Amino acid sequence: MLLNFNVFENISDGVIIISKDKKVVYFNKSTKNFFPELSINKSCSGLYNICENCPLEIAKEENRNINIYDVKASNRRVCFSMNPIFIEIFIEDEFYGVIEIFRDVSRVIHYMEDVHRQKEFTEKIFNSIVEGIIVVDKEGKVINLNESAKRLLRNLDTKDAIGHNVKEILGVSLEQMPSIDKRNDIYIQTYCGKLKASLMLSSFRDEGYIISFYILPEQNIFQGFSENEFYTKNPKLSKAIDIAKYVAEHNVNILIEGETGTGKTLLAKYIHFISPRRNKPLVKINCAAIPESLLESELFGYVKGAFTGAVKDKIGKVELANEGTLFLDEIGDMPLSIQAKILNLIQEKEIERLGDNTPIKVDVRIIAATNKDIKQLIKNKLFREDLYYRLNVVKIILPPLRERKEDIPILVKGFLEKFSEIHNKNVKSVKPEAMKLLLKYNYPGNVRELENIVEHAVIMAKNTYIGTYDLPDFLSSDFDVFLENLTEKDLIIKTLKQTNGNKAKAAELLNMHRTTLWRKIKDYGIET
Repeated sequence: MLLNFNVFENISDGVIIISKDKKVVYFNKSTKNFFPELSINKSCSGLYNICENCPLEIAKEENRNINIYDVKASNRRVCFSMNPIFIEIFIEDEFYGVIEIFRDVSRVIHYMEDVHRQKEFTEKIFNSIVEGIIVVDKEGKVINLNESAKRLLRNLDTKDAIGHNVKEILGVSLEQMPSIDKRNDIYIQTYCGKLKASLMLSSFRDEGYIISFYILPEQNIFQGFSENEFYTKNPKLSKAIDIAKYVAEHNVNILIEGETGTGKTLLAKYIHFISPRRNKPLVKINCAAIPESLLESELFGYVKGAFTGAVKDKIGKVELANEGTLFLDEIGDMPLSIQAKILNLIQEKEIERLGDNTPIKVDVRIIAATNKDIKQLIKNKLFREDLYYRLNVVKIILPPLRERKEDIPILVKGFLEKFSEIHNKNVKSVKPEAMKLLLKYNYPGNVRELENIVEHAVIMAKNTYIGTYDLPDFLSSDFDVFLENLTEKDLIIKTLKQTNGNKAKAAELLNMHRTTLWRKIKDYGIET
C-alpha cells in the first residue's frame, strides 16, 4: 500500500514523516524553513531538543498522540505533535512510523516569558517597598499584599488575607479611610496593637483600590510598641531596647530594673509581642498591689473548698499564662513565702493549686520588673538570692527620664496628639519658653509624670499651642530642685497636700498603685 503525502505540501505547518526505523520518509516545503539540510532517508535524530528521550516508542506502544507545547527546533520554539501511523496489511494493522507536525510559536513563547519576567520584576519591586501595600477590590476584599504589610499585620500569610475584607485585617473599613489620593494619619490594627499610621487610598483602574501605609515612628514610645523599635535618641535606652530585641526570641527569664514610670511594663509588652509567644497570653500581676494572703491564690489558683469562700475551682494567673508570658511587676515586694513557690515554678515547670497536691505542668516565660535594689533586699534577707539569679538570666536597665531629656520633645509631641484627641482640643505645638521649662524639670515620676503634665497643659490651653501659663505652677519655680532632696515620705506628704488628701489622685501623681500608697502611708505613719 502506497501512502500519498502530497496533501501536506501546501500547509503552513511543518510536516515530517518518520519511519519505524527513525528515517525521514517525507517532509513538506514549510519544513525546509526550519531544517534546510534535511533530506530523505536521513536519520531524524537531533532535529529537536527532545530527541534524547524520543517519544516514538511511546506513540507506537500506546497508539496515542504526543503533544508538547514548547519544543526547541533549529533555534526556534515550536508547538510539536507526534501521531502514530498504522497501515493495514493482510487484515492486521502494522506500525509504519509517525507523522510530526509543528508550528513556530517562538514569538508567543517569548511574549509569555517576557510577561513572566515582568511579573517577577513587578513582584520584587512590590515586595521591596518599605511601606505596607494592600490591594483590594471595590468591596474591600483583599486581592494581594506585599511583604511589609504581612510583617506589620501579625505576620499574616497571603492565604490568610486573600479574600478577607480589609476591615478584618487593618481594623478600619474603606469608608473610614482618607479620601482618594489624600494621605492622612489613622489608627490601624497591627500585631502589636493599635498604632497610628500614615495611610493613603488610591484607585486601581476600575478594579478596586491600593492602600499604602507605614507606622509613624513617633508612635513607638507612647503607643506602646511597634515592630521596629522604641523611639529614642538616648544611648542607654537604645542599648536596653537592643537587648530586648535580641533576647525576645530566646526562651529565657528577664529582669527589668528602673525607677517608677520609666516604662518597665511597656518594655515587657514589647518583648512579649515580638517573641515567638506573641500569639499566646501576656498575663500581668502586680506583686505589691495584692495582699500576701491573696497573692498565692491569685497566682496559682485554688480548688473548691480550699478556704472559706472557695465555692468553685479557679485558675490562677500562672495557668492563664501557659505557653505565653507571665509578667511579675514590682517583684521586690513579693513575700518570701511566695518567692519559694515562684522558684519551684521556674525549676520544675509546674505548680499546685491552693488546696490541691496534684502538680500541673505549665510552660511560661517570666519577665520580672522592679524599681528596688534587689541586691540590697537580699542583704536584708527580704529577697531570695537563688530566685534572683533564676530571674536575672538577662537584666535590662531602663534609664530615668532625667538622664534622657533629649527624648522629651518627641514624647511631648506624642502626648499632645493623644490628649488633643481625647479632650477634643486642637493643640499642635509648644512655645519655646514652655519647652525650656519642660526640659529643665527632672521628673521624679519619669515619663508618666511628663504625660500628666502635658495632659494638664492641653486641658488648660486656650490656643493651638502650649505656653508657660498652661503648665503647672511648680515648673516655673525651683520646685524640681527642692523635690530632688525630698525623701519618699516627704514626697508622699507633699503630694497628699497637693491633692487635698485624695489618695487615688496622689497615687496617680506618684505613679504608684493605690494599695502600694496606702501601705506606705501606714508604714511611714503619715496622718491623713
